[in-house]
Amino acid sequence: MSLNDEQKQKVQEAFAKNPDLNEIVKHVFDNPQLDGRSKEGREVRKYMVQAGMKFNTARREKKEDIVFSPQQRQFIIDQANAGLSSLAIAELLFPKQEVKPLSMEQRAVFALMREINPDYNPSQDTDAVLSSYVAPKALGRVLKKINDATGNVFEEEKINRQHRICVDKLTINLNNSRFVKIMNNYTSKDDRELFEQEFIRLTWDKPDLTSDEINLYMNVCKEIINLEVISKHLNKLNDMFDIANDQEEMSVRLAEIIKAKSSEYHQCETRIENLTKKLQGDRASRMQSKQKENASLLALVQFFQDEDERKNMVHIAEMQKALVAEEANRLEGMEEWKARILGLSKDHVI
Repeated sequence: MSLNDEQKQKVQEAFAKNPDLNEIVKHVFDNPQLDGRSKEGREVRKYMVQAGMKFNTARREKKEDIVFSPQQRQFIIDQANAGLSSLAIAELLFPKQEVKPLSMEQRAVFALMREINPDYNPSQDTDAVLSSYVAPKALGRVLKKINDATGNVFEEEKINRQHRICVDKLTINLNNSRFVKIMNNYTSKDDRELFEQEFIRLTWDKPDLTSDEINLYMNVCKEIINLEVISKHLNKLNDMFDIANDQEEMSVRLAEIIKAKSSEYHQCETRIENLTKKLQGDRASRMQSKQKENASLLALVQFFQDEDERKNMVHIAEMQKALVAEEANRLEGMEEWKARILGLSKDHVI
């Protein structure tokens, strides 16, 4: 397609009011859904370039590449040799920024690690991006995850009814949209596996959990991961602090980070403890209330059973009495001499 004269005129009119390419495309074709990337937008762009019109686009300006100082390069080398991932190193280098997986900061650190060691394998980076989590649905797969997380040895062919109920409920929980979302948010394979195993260990034998309690258990598992991550960072920071004794500026900075991490560690422990107490207390209260309801129901069933048994006994006695009366009537109807020989009368029989 190509622009006609009327459309070219509209381009010039719109450009005079607003040089934004997207707004011009929408005006020319009277379609708010179009932008500069569409087929129509490319035609408008082509015409404006030919006409020498300098238009604006929504393209973001490219950030300047990160250049590390010699001290930062050495820091990255030391931490990479100590086993830290590119993401963990980037978080230490840029403490005032929110460093995310695959951010410019992490990619810059990772590129330097590859530059220093061309044989460095991306799979060695513990924070490499994983594929999307696929929740298990087959009975055998769920049982294997339970066995791995709890140390049990359940077999698919020998599982009893109660355990089957637990497995079915766990399967539903593992396919929960929030659980899957949390799993996909973890970029570390170890963190993902630990979160899944902790959730299974804590919930697999509790098929009575409410949706709110399931969410709280997910929060507990997240805090457990945070605790392990903080602990790992603290160990690395302490090692770095020992190495950096001769570097006063770095030592002061590391001491501040260690103090903040230690406080974060204790806060995380407190959250886990509070969440666990709440979950145990709420479930215990609910189970106790359920037991009382079951006890009342059992007593009611027993009462009805006793009442039914009493009625059955009365009914049986009445039937027996009716049979005896019927037999007495039959005997009384016999010839008088037979009755006398037998010495029987109706009153005697009854």
